Amino acid sequence: MSLTNPNGESTGERRFRLVVDAAPNAILMIDQAGRIVMANSQAERVFGYSRAELVGQSVEILVPERLRPHHPELRKTFWTDPQSRPMGAGRDLYAVRKDGSEFPVEIGLNPIEIEDGTMVLSAIVDISARKAAELALRESELRYRVLVDGVTDYAIYMIDPNGIITNWNRGAQRIKGYRTEEIVGQHFSCFHTEEDRAANVPQQSLEIAVRDGRYEAEAWRLRKDGSRFLANVVIDALRNDSGQLIGFAKITRDITERVQAARELEEARISLVKSQAEEALHRVQAELAHVARVATMGELTASIAHEVNQPIAATAANAQAALRWLALQPPDMEEARQALARIVHDSKRAGDIIRRIRDLMKKAPPRVDRFDINGAIREVIELSRADATKNGVSIQTQLANGLPLAKGDRIELQQVVLNLIVNAVEAMSTVAEGPRELLIVTARAGADVLVTVPDTGPGLPAADLEHIFEPFHTTKQTGLGMGLSICRSIINAHGGRLWASANLPRGAIFHFTVPAHPDSAS
Repeated sequence: MSLTNPNGESTGERRFRLVVDAAPNAILMIDQAGRIVMANSQAERVFGYSRAELVGQSVEILVPERLRPHHPELRKTFWTDPQSRPMGAGRDLYAVRKDGSEFPVEIGLNPIEIEDGTMVLSAIVDISARKAAELALRESELRYRVLVDGVTDYAIYMIDPNGIITNWNRGAQRIKGYRTEEIVGQHFSCFHTEEDRAANVPQQSLEIAVRDGRYEAEAWRLRKDGSRFLANVVIDALRNDSGQLIGFAKITRDITERVQAARELEEARISLVKSQAEEALHRVQAELAHVARVATMGELTASIAHEVNQPIAATAANAQAALRWLALQPPDMEEARQALARIVHDSKRAGDIIRRIRDLMKKAPPRVDRFDINGAIREVIELSRADATKNGVSIQTQLANGLPLAKGDRIELQQVVLNLIVNAVEAMSTVAEGPRELLIVTARAGADVLVTVPDTGPGLPAADLEHIFEPFHTTKQTGLGMGLSICRSIINAHGGRLWASANLPRGAIFHFTVPAHPDSAS
């Protein structure tokens, strides 16, 4: 008597068939030749075949075509030692429906003895939804890890309910000085000063976060080397779906420079009594206020910190120089006047840069002037020479004589040159052996002026030669990857072209062109 023919079947056989048919999973009974001898209703639903279409067919019709050649051998292996076990342990299994679509499955194999001989009962579960959910979870966790670990301006880490550090991002390592393996497992109070620990501030901060959901403060914190820094600290209590406390998320930002800059600005405002110095200082204050407003609105954060750094640093240096000249007995008024004139120049330049970047982000056309590209480059070199010297980089020039005046915005194009110099110096600072040389070359290129900037740094991978100009693409440990993207936008707006190539045997070369102004020559 065959199970495929219910006529005359016994009560036990009928009960078995009904149980199998009511099972929530697809179930097939397969003989030793690989033929399907029974299929339940779930198998019809899962595979899209009717029971009549399945019975009598080789089980290989349910195996994806790319896997079919190996399946008979797997069946033969099973029959050498038939035991109840999952199929393909440790491997991803797939089945194919009548319409040809593949889907992931889990399969359990159970040998059974019936009147017609030994058969295998195969239980098949469609796990498409589970696989999709697992993939979505993995991708979500990966995006979260990449996002948090990629933040270098903030220390972001987790602590358990007892204050023990459980993870650590790159920003935390940069700000506090500890590597992950050094700090995970330690109590977060190690970042507090002795005074705070004596006053039980670490425990109190957690208690406030538990009570209010959030704790925020500005206070001194300690680095690994024992040095102090002023930090903005936020602690958020984390709870599971049932409301149970599972730990805390802690974010720390080093605000030392911001506070010091504000203090120095105030000291300069009090000390500089001459009207010209007061006017220059107010301009810097106005520009800094503008930066703060723009940063608060979330606009231009990526570019302003990078592009305005040089003129603001020059302003601070000249302000300190003016104080020294005025403090002499008698005061050296001429030197002080020159320093103050430079303050006015640099503060105006900072304001111009901010205004140009804002206009650029709004796709405003650049200011079109005629200017000497060689002179503009020399000014930028003077601004960056100290940083280059500090990093052991020699800056040389080959500026062509008789070039026509360039057509465009002098400030924006100076920013492009400055960005390329700063990037090159930073890249070469990592080179342990060989010369650190930066060369700036100008030449006529048809109707354009060509500027070439080769360096002897580590160079760029061939795959990065175009991607480096994309927003947020960076090859550095720090930075948001906006500098070269902005540079290309500036050059494109001028009708020029910016590109990169390899500098053999070592380094990179950046080239850009800008239109020459007709009817003029320098």
